[in-house]
Amino acid sequence: MPQPSDLEKTAAPSSDPSDLTTYPEGGSRAWLVVLGAWCGLTASVGLYNTTGVFSVIISNTILTSSSSTSIGWIFSIYAFMVWFVGVWVGPCFDIFGPRMLMMAGMCCTVLGMMCLSFCTGEFILFSHLFARC
Repeated sequence: MPQPSDLEKTAAPSSDPSDLTTYPEGGSRAWLVVLGAWCGLTASVGLYNTTGVFSVIISNTILTSSSSTSIGWIFSIYAFMVWFVGVWVGPCFDIFGPRMLMMAGMCCTVLGMMCLSFCTGEFILFSHLFARC
């Protein structure tokens, strides 16, 4: 059975400075973090906010024979994927860092472009939107 002194030693925080995570508190590194967050939010949420405009343009020009319900499904699935995947990205970034997320994004983009070659009709637009996730 462990002695109380052994438990106190293991419960004490490490004093090794390499174990501490540091965040930039000012200067150019901190502003680069802000710029990176802005670029990420603009790419994902910016396209999400313009889906109403795209829906009107697509229904009037590209998919004129399709109903507004079927076109609405394209953007509703896209919106679901943006928010559903977004919930998991933060904890994954905290645990694994950006490298794994970049690799997953690259694989999804390549897979989306490959699947685009098999698509016809309404699914072309759907696959194109998924490739941008």
